Amino acid sequence: MNATIHVHIVDGIEKNTPKSIFHCASRDDDLGWHYLPYKGSDFTFSFKPKAFVETVFFCHFWRGSKNVAFEVYRYNGACGEEGGYETGICYWLVKEDGFYFANQTNPSPPFFIRKYGW
Repeated sequence: MNATIHVHIVDGIEKNTPKSIFHCASRDDDLGWHYLPYKGSDFTFSFKPKAFVETVFFCHFWRGSKNVAFEVYRYNGACGEEGGYETGICYWLVKEDGFYFANQTNPSPPFFIRKYGW
């Protein structure tokens, strides 16, 4: 696989009190701590998966007393060839009730699938 992968984490929370804070990393790369300052803000990172090594990126999210951690990218899993095709886009929308996934940039509501709750 030589395609560049683009992971978007987008704020879809109506009232950003408290703010969502998160930390993302892979085995080789620590992307650090981030927060989404307002609705519509987008934290994006891109990478090229390594040949013959399974690339996995995970993020741990906190919002007030709630927290959850999950893989935002795994080849043959979240955002990889899930659904039988590879778009190179991992779009995660953070909402009050959880995390929604789509595999395209700026997806419309019918394309979102709720994957995780808080």
